[in-house]
Amino acid sequence: MSIAETDKIDIVASRPYSSVVKLVITDHLAWDDFDTHAQLLQEKINTYLEFVGSGQLRRLQSPQIPEDPEVHITLAVQHLPSKKAESFLTQIREFLAGVNVHFEIEHRSVQK
Repeated sequence: MSIAETDKIDIVASRPYSSVVKLVITDHLAWDDFDTHAQLLQEKINTYLEFVGSGQLRRLQSPQIPEDPEVHITLAVQHLPSKKAESFLTQIREFLAGVNVHFEIEHRSVQK
């Protein structure tokens, strides 16, 4: 799954004895077409927020979800964000902080 599948959750990860639950968005797209990329990311984040808000996250059987999870949305990018994208991602981080969701970006280049 990837950012292009805006109605899917890519990865859910948790560790025993930790309250943190990571919801990962896998993002293989370059930021050349900012508008399309930003729209996809916004739709994907809305799907993740609905997943959490509707209680679907807590009903997962695997991985085991803590009683009161600390939700982190991680954007795992293949391409570093442009300056324009960095500003947009800061806005996302601030918005999500307001709804008690942490937002982080991890850059993972593809080995050839």
